Amino acid sequence: MSTEKDFLIPVDSHSHSTQSPDGKNTLEEMAERACELGIGHYTVTDHVEINKFYDEEFLYEEPVRQSSLLLPPLAEKYRGRVDIHYGVELGQPVHDYELAQRILDSYDYEFIIGSCHMVKGWDDFYFLDYKRVNPNFLLKLYFDELLEMAEWGRFDVLGHLTYPLRYITGDFGIKIDMSQYEGIISEIFKTLIKNGKGMEINTSGLRQRIGVTLPDEHYVGLYRSLGGEILTIGSDAHCVSDLGKGIAEGVALAKKCGFDRIYYYHCRKPIEIKI
Repeated sequence: MSTEKDFLIPVDSHSHSTQSPDGKNTLEEMAERACELGIGHYTVTDHVEINKFYDEEFLYEEPVRQSSLLLPPLAEKYRGRVDIHYGVELGQPVHDYELAQRILDSYDYEFIIGSCHMVKGWDDFYFLDYKRVNPNFLLKLYFDELLEMAEWGRFDVLGHLTYPLRYITGDFGIKIDMSQYEGIISEIFKTLIKNGKGMEINTSGLRQRIGVTLPDEHYVGLYRSLGGEILTIGSDAHCVSDLGKGIAEGVALAKKCGFDRIYYYHCRKPIEIKI
């Protein structure tokens, strides 16, 4: 039987296939690549953006249903080669709690990432022009929504805490004094910890202009100092070429910040991996 040390990459707990609007490779192609890379525990977390669920551009209902049918047999097919788990990245649940709960009640997700890609009344941070929009105004709205989401708490792990900086700082080069948000970020972490929820190290920033994980070392350390224990690591890959990227760096960062274990989820339960 394989042990965790036999795997080249212990986990990748955040990835997307063509079941997401922006995914480039099929579920099977992603699974096959996970095998090639030697990923131990691989979780597919295709998008469900609650506030865009019924938009004609997205129409999430059918892809979500298809994923629920495709994942179990795929996990069985690859059993013994890679441990595949059925997850979801639930975007903007606070925009429609009733719909978010219906989605969670309708499918047997093993792992739920709670994310915020856009705040109420605005488009995704990816699409905004920060030469025309005040980033600090949007960041205040963003962290307010994250705190509301943490208080709601019907997910497992908070995804990519500093997501807007990927574009504000990474793409537009705008430096933000983040000290003004330290208080609310601490409240977000305390609420997650109180509710038994975790945080993600998202390694996508390492292959983008921002050049750091989301969140970076400072916030991973802050989470730990406040008593945070549950930590997952994900590449946020949307194609086979990005799968597993940055996971080793994410593990090293976790250790540097005082963690001696990371987690993946099985049937909504955190399973530890010593690092």
